[in-house]
Amino acid sequence: MPIATASEPTSEQNSAATAPRNAQERPVVLEARHLGVTYGRGRSAVTAIGDVSFQARAGEFLSIVGPSGCGKTTLLKALSGLLRPTTGEVRVNGTPASGVTPGVAMVFQEYTRSLMPWQKVRANVEFPLRGTGLPKRELAARAAKALSEVGLADVGDKYPWQLSGGMQQRVAIARALAFQPNVLLMDEPFASLDAQVRGDLEDLLLHVHARTGMTIILVTHDIDESVYLGDRVIALSHRPTRVRTTIDVDLPRPRDQIHTKALGGFIDLRTRVLELIVAERSVDPDS
Repeated sequence: MPIATASEPTSEQNSAATAPRNAQERPVVLEARHLGVTYGRGRSAVTAIGDVSFQARAGEFLSIVGPSGCGKTTLLKALSGLLRPTTGEVRVNGTPASGVTPGVAMVFQEYTRSLMPWQKVRANVEFPLRGTGLPKRELAARAAKALSEVGLADVGDKYPWQLSGGMQQRVAIARALAFQPNVLLMDEPFASLDAQVRGDLEDLLLHVHARTGMTIILVTHDIDESVYLGDRVIALSHRPTRVRTTIDVDLPRPRDQIHTKALGGFIDLRTRVLELIVAERSVDPDS
């Protein structure tokens, strides 16, 4: 990534300068309306998602947190169309979605399972694009660009198992970027990585978000991560899940691991989010 001089604004600063000052001015690109998911029937039925409603606007970074077992992964699967909700609906640009949600890509926590070890990295990145009708040259160009964006321009001919865990997750992110989604869903993508690699990938994600302007919805157990990355933090209740509250993150961008996390505003926000999670744990009968 090139280093900007004092007279040359970074991409994050350019993005902040051109984005609407009020997030409410941006169009809604993805919406959950009274979303509910119940597994099973009768007495054995388990309601994972009770009634969840929220909107994600163009270019917004949403963090979703909640107590363990509250159904955060289930919620993402319903948003992506990988799981049909029992009640409610998902809307894309105001239109109800049926089946796989159009314009949405998802990055999973378990990158070792989502990547195909018998395929080279380049083929893994190209995989979601196959069957779209794009010519081979375009497939290769998109894969190369996506790998370059995540700092892996020179690993296309390697196999996933030849890479470190952090590099494998970068490949998974590149695969989603090659799809050129309007909305990127991420299910605890850095949970299994060590603290240093996690910090590096958080900053990579901020760079990608600023450069592309895509909407990102991130599920995470890490309270610091939710505040550091997000424009808003959606705090979920215990199961059956509902939106407990939504917190605006009014921290300046661009952000960095040292200065942002030293701000009094950051500390206040992380404390507030943590208090919400602890409060939900105390009333959860299964905790």
